[in-house]
Amino acid sequence: MQNIPTHRHKLPLISPGIFLVVSCFAAGICRAEFLHWHGQLLLPCLLLLSGLLFCLYKNHLERYRLIASVILGILFFLLGMQHAETRTGLPHDPQHIYNLIAKKQTASLDGILRKYPSVAATATGPETRLLLQLKALHQPSGPDRQSLTNISASGLVLLTLKGLLPDDLKPGDRFLVKTVLSPVSTYSTPGSFNYKKHLANQGIYIKGWVRSPGNIIKIQGSGDRHSSSFVMSLQYIPERIRFHIGNFLDKTLSQPARGLYKAILIGDRRDVPAEILENFTITGCIHILAISGMHMGLLALVTIAALIWILKRSTWLLLHAPVVKIGAAVSLLPLFLYSLIAGFNTPVLRAFLMTSVFILALLFDRPENLINHILAAAIIILIVKPAAIFSASFQLSFSAVIAIAFIYPMLYNYLCRDNEDAMPYGNGPGATENSTKFALLYPVPGLILKWFLAGFALTAAAMIGTFPLLLFHFNRISLLGIFTNLLVEPLICLWALVLGLAASICIPIAPALAKYLFIAGSWGLTAAERICSFFAAFPYASLWFPTPSPLQIIFTYFLILCAAAAAYLKGRHKRYAIGMALFFLFYLATAPVLTTIAKNSSDTAAVTFLDVGHGSSTLLRLPGNRNILVDGGGAAGDRFNMGARVIAPFLWQQQLRRIDTVVVTHPHADHYNGLPFILKHFQPQELWINGAAGKDDAYRELLALAAGLGIETKIAGTGDILYHNGSTRLICLNSGAKPAEERNGFRGGRSINPNDLSIVLRLETNNRSFLLPADISAAMAEKLISNGKQLKSDVMMAPHHGSASSMSQRFIDTVAPDYIAISAGRNNPFNFPAQSFYDLAQRGIEVLTTGKDGTITFTVNNGEITASSYQVN
Repeated sequence: MQNIPTHRHKLPLISPGIFLVVSCFAAGICRAEFLHWHGQLLLPCLLLLSGLLFCLYKNHLERYRLIASVILGILFFLLGMQHAETRTGLPHDPQHIYNLIAKKQTASLDGILRKYPSVAATATGPETRLLLQLKALHQPSGPDRQSLTNISASGLVLLTLKGLLPDDLKPGDRFLVKTVLSPVSTYSTPGSFNYKKHLANQGIYIKGWVRSPGNIIKIQGSGDRHSSSFVMSLQYIPERIRFHIGNFLDKTLSQPARGLYKAILIGDRRDVPAEILENFTITGCIHILAISGMHMGLLALVTIAALIWILKRSTWLLLHAPVVKIGAAVSLLPLFLYSLIAGFNTPVLRAFLMTSVFILALLFDRPENLINHILAAAIIILIVKPAAIFSASFQLSFSAVIAIAFIYPMLYNYLCRDNEDAMPYGNGPGATENSTKFALLYPVPGLILKWFLAGFALTAAAMIGTFPLLLFHFNRISLLGIFTNLLVEPLICLWALVLGLAASICIPIAPALAKYLFIAGSWGLTAAERICSFFAAFPYASLWFPTPSPLQIIFTYFLILCAAAAAYLKGRHKRYAIGMALFFLFYLATAPVLTTIAKNSSDTAAVTFLDVGHGSSTLLRLPGNRNILVDGGGAAGDRFNMGARVIAPFLWQQQLRRIDTVVVTHPHADHYNGLPFILKHFQPQELWINGAAGKDDAYRELLALAAGLGIETKIAGTGDILYHNGSTRLICLNSGAKPAEERNGFRGGRSINPNDLSIVLRLETNNRSFLLPADISAAMAEKLISNGKQLKSDVMMAPHHGSASSMSQRFIDTVAPDYIAISAGRNNPFNFPAQSFYDLAQRGIEVLTTGKDGTITFTVNNGEITASSYQVN
């Protein structure tokens, strides 16, 4: 058994040249995101900078090293900007589908199935996601829309099929599909995931909805005589391999093993049940279900270890051949096959390149420059896919690997050095005679403990390096991840993954053997799932935090870097590193406290209408750091929660940990379906409702959840003041009928419009006022006028998402607003808002809609109102 290292590790060296080139190239890509670069200026700039470098080289470069470094940095900064512009810009081809579809419409598409179709189970049946490589577009035309216009077209279209794909349709096949097309959109709410940009980075700008499999007709296969060429058909071989593996898993395994195997083998997580994904997330193991450098590295490790063991059986090979290098070189083949099976998409390509660079460094006897190899892999990936730098997976992967390079040796050395003398297996310097004898007699316990400490140090280093970015992207961190990863990673990566790859190879030649290998591998997946399920039930297994600011992230990484450097350095350099670490720690500890103090003493108020699609959610940020959320609903789905995906990320982005009050204006799903998540994670003190009985079980479950969480539920009455502090008041102008039978929707035997039972709120703050009438009809608006309510306001929210039935000219005249905000989703089926609301602009009223302008914020400071909007391009 090898001695446990007890020497002090050297600080990993970074080549200044490589660091300068990579950092400047990456900075140029990031800058191109905000500033368009004129490509015609590139060549003169390159020639000028290259000429300056040549002159410096001819005139003793050593004397002008600093100037040369600056010029080199500028050169690669400009190259990064230009490269990003050419690879991430919008399509300019007039025949590209992006330039042919400007709004929602029905069309027939002729194209090729580009990728493996992934299937997800929903409450209403399976849904299949397809990626179409477009060849032609057939659109209705003419005055009667009965004739068709056939247009040669290009580009990718992401289709969602209600049901399963026809059995005879495989990747590479050509087919005709009738679909409802629309440009890809996303929620323009700060903090929420930018789905539009995510797809644009993959070259997808248009999506489509296919109502049934009957709307799909296969017209040509990739192997038919009509195919363009044999070479063209070869590009679909990886996707066909994934297709056959997915089908084989569907016929062989049941859930959850089937979905988990699809995730780690072919990179498809849509078939993993949502509750299992949540358990893996809570326990900090969700990254294991994404094909990453860890999978590649462990696969390479297993392959190299197996090959070395085999090659060591030959004495001649040990004497005449570099056994380790042979094993490393051969390991590239299974890595390539794994990448091929996984589809060679961007995360897989990144993992393959990172692992391959490390193996090549070993082959060329350069394993000590680990950081330089990481930077080399980074620039290769950025050249291939510059937009990858903005993805969470890219940032997390490289932060984890860099942290492992810096922190893992220190942690491993510390753990093993401090425990060496106490370990019964110790055989290093200072080990006792009894411990050495024990190591010879009982090597297995020592090996297990050594592997445990190494795994603990590795996982801890990765978590330290990634947690600032995890909070930035996901607002969540697992407290059990260090321990659960030690249990789950071997089961999935060293058992299930290895057997799964072997089974995948056996599918075409020995399907029976493949079946048994998959079944054996599924034992590891099932065990891993049960471990995650067990630990996910622990209280506080994971915690949610507000989104850290860019400055907080930078200072956190400086803190980590200084702390790690202090462990490597000695003398005054060590003291300097400790002092810097304490400075950054002091800032990170005091910044939230100072922010809270500033909010508590601020007189500024802000009212924000969130873009939640067809729904409503309004945040009131009032003086004294009082935060009230009025409604919280919108679009919903089996795998989409409005509260978790849009509202909560916005609140965290605003540095909010708690909400003081939540108001549900009326029990319609588009006003409350995101609130269960908000109640659980923002712990409001009170919940105001209108007292009407909701027709949905979900509303009753919401009230039961509030009671279970100890949130006081109150019924708002007309004239009630929901909040009052100084000059700020939130008044209820209408809450529906007070008698019980009227709250339930009846008056004198006549049905009452449930929208007219909505809580109508008026906010007064800093001599300005806001009117929030929820979903009341024009009739109720007239009634409020007749009852003499104080309605005049500077800003009014349009009733019922801008419905024509809620448009009352007299109501508008009475309120006399300067601004009207409309919460209505783009392309909603009701065509809200009505044109009559837009016509109000002719009277000098500024009309803003969440569907067009995104999230709308009105800030009141010193009695002045400022309007702003956040729109995702």
